[in-house]
Amino acid sequence: MRLLFLIVFIGINAFSQKINLGDLRGFQNSSLDTLKQEFYVYMEDRMLTVNLNNFKKHITPLTYEAGLSPGNGYLSFLPIRIQDSIYFVSSAGGMVYTIKNDTIKRIDKSFDHGMQYGAQVFEHDDTAFKYGGYGFWSNRDFFTYYDKKQDEWEVYHPINSEIIPTGSAFYYSIKNKNLFHVFGGRIVNPDNRRQQLNNDEVWTFDFKNSTWEYRGKHDPIDEPEINISFDNKLILIKKNRMTLIDVQGNSKTIYNNSPISAQTNGIRHAVYANGKFYVIITNTTGAYLNIVEKEDFFGKKIKEARFFKNQGYWFKKGGLLLLIMSAIILILWFLKKKFVDRNKIKLLDNGLRYHLKFTEFDQESMKIIKLLLSENEVPSSSILQIVEKEQYSPAHNERIKVQKISDINIKIATLLGIQEALITSFKSSKDRRIRLYKMSKEYFNLKGFSK
Repeated sequence: MRLLFLIVFIGINAFSQKINLGDLRGFQNSSLDTLKQEFYVYMEDRMLTVNLNNFKKHITPLTYEAGLSPGNGYLSFLPIRIQDSIYFVSSAGGMVYTIKNDTIKRIDKSFDHGMQYGAQVFEHDDTAFKYGGYGFWSNRDFFTYYDKKQDEWEVYHPINSEIIPTGSAFYYSIKNKNLFHVFGGRIVNPDNRRQQLNNDEVWTFDFKNSTWEYRGKHDPIDEPEINISFDNKLILIKKNRMTLIDVQGNSKTIYNNSPISAQTNGIRHAVYANGKFYVIITNTTGAYLNIVEKEDFFGKKIKEARFFKNQGYWFKKGGLLLLIMSAIILILWFLKKKFVDRNKIKLLDNGLRYHLKFTEFDQESMKIIKLLLSENEVPSSSILQIVEKEQYSPAHNERIKVQKISDINIKIATLLGIQEALITSFKSSKDRRIRLYKMSKEYFNLKGFSK
């Protein structure tokens, strides 16, 4: 056990800078100011500032304005940094708090309406926004924003959108410049408003065009212990793995945990900026700010797949399946044809081949066979012309013809191993004086055959 702890400890120190944060009693939140290069840790009665250039720390005592009571977690709301100010915004109600002159103040003129539980708070165009949320047996399907001039919340309308997603709460979101991606979470069952259903739809709102776009559906998401915004993507971390979701690129990449990300029980807060992760971890030895390069925060890549599937995906999938099925049918047809062709007689110049057996025929017999194969019905006179000899009488030539056809039938039947005579004769239905001959062609491979 000690060896395992030592290995993990060495691994963590090898891939990160660690800053001892001291006593985090009353911890509520943390934030990062990339311009000032300062990291802030907020507790009930004090704020710890860490200078990221020299790692010096400074404690600032905090007080509360009249009407606010310690212990209510005002600073536990999501911190939104807008220009030089930081706001702590409630997702459930309209409350907005800030720190001015080392005093925690409430600055909004709204009220705790409790109608947006599970809403996501984010910054856009130097303004705090919220989307969705649950309250009073329904979910919001619109945005609200904090009007700093009025110190109140206003509704934001998607004026150019003909479609909007079903309102959701406790969802996941990714903010990428003018794009706001939302997926997962819970929706209210319209047939039973006391019931919450899992949401599997992915939507993107474009603030530039003020439009919603439906992207598709994703597989179920296992609820993570931690999620972190990362380079316009989202990291979902569980004890045994981490998943990187990229809605814009429609990908879901699964990694093993690194020594840092594996400490899900100890991570109190994490944020990413400019190629580094800033992670507060508490353990038996104390509380530390770990600064980790992004390459070291991820473990080994396990696999990558599409995140969502839409109609285009299924059309493509169906088209690919149809192509595969067509190819299989074509191959089966080709193999069957090859098999059938192999089980038929092949014509050669001097005889017939069937499998590995060969029967030689004289030139007159080959002419008769080819003539019968080229026509459906052949008059007796046409066959007679092939075998007749001038020195013999018509009756004798007729006997030669009959014997030649009989020999051909016997040889082909022997080649095939059957009793059936392939060449048969019958009287013409138009003129009973004319005898016709025909041959069963199904036993022959006539591919490329010419008379």
